[in-house]
Amino acid sequence: MTNDLYTAVVTATPGSARSDDGALSLDVNEPKTLDGPGEGTNPEQLMAAALGSCLLDSLRIAATSTGGSTEGAQVETRVTLANDEPGYTARYALRVTLPDAGTDASAVLEQALSICPFTKTLDASALDVQLA
Repeated sequence: MTNDLYTAVVTATPGSARSDDGALSLDVNEPKTLDGPGEGTNPEQLMAAALGSCLLDSLRIAATSTGGSTEGAQVETRVTLANDEPGYTARYALRVTLPDAGTDASAVLEQALSICPFTKTLDASALDVQLA
């Protein structure tokens, strides 16, 4: 049985995204490379930020359980939008740096991937995770 812990509420309108608590307020537009105005951020950058941040938090939990830490850790996330008639698809590439993981960095990463709610919801064929 699951127990809801938190619900984020963000409303997207043409050109913006705002959270109900006021913590997030962004101009959101397509990038110029996709013939958009390029002002503010774009959905792909938001997805990259959310995915990388979520995995980093999961890495912290996993490293702590093995006696390591996420000091100096980082997750570089690339979201690639592709044309897939009809519509679009996305691919996700994450490059994880864990200099102070403690024991085995690959085991910490594996555990983090198993608990990260965002990586668990993505199609595995669209997700490439590498340990730097």
